[in-house]
Amino acid sequence: MLQRALYAPFLVQLVVVRRCNLSCGYCNEFDEVSPPVPTEVLQERMRHIRRLGAFSLEFTGGEPLLHPDLPALIRYAKDQGILRVMMISNAFLMNEAKVEELNAAGLDHLQVSVDGVEPNDVTIKTLKPLRAKLEVIARVARFKVTLSGVIGSTVADDALEVVRFAKEHGFTPRVLLLHGHD
Repeated sequence: MLQRALYAPFLVQLVVVRRCNLSCGYCNEFDEVSPPVPTEVLQERMRHIRRLGAFSLEFTGGEPLLHPDLPALIRYAKDQGILRVMMISNAFLMNEAKVEELNAAGLDHLQVSVDGVEPNDVTIKTLKPLRAKLEVIARVARFKVTLSGVIGSTVADDALEVVRFAKEHGFTPRVLLLHGHD
């Protein structure tokens, strides 16, 4: 165990799909045409991640919820003995049934970034259209949630509003700075 603690990766991020259901103006981490990475390929990668001794695995994309086998992939990661299974999502595809699926699969943590309060020319990934989905997550999820207010696509006061919303709903609040191709 000491060898694992000293030399194993703490966190591995695994892209499960490049496609995204959004097209935020600052993002270069998606495309609109790629099919999901085949489940068998992802399972082999997870076996390799386990051989490396990784403690945590984070599913990312594009939008991971676009992968048709995502709940099964989460369960597979847990079955491989990966201690913490996480996901980064824009949450637009969330509903009560999807949250229940993620609960049953064993998801440990979800991270959602919110780019402000009102949609703007750069992004619709804002509190106004996400509020109801985030409230469902707060009510139904058994996994931890980090809600990040993002400074850069909107004013700093909006990020503080996201932080307030996160605290009111039992999420871990965080503030991030916008990243982009430049």
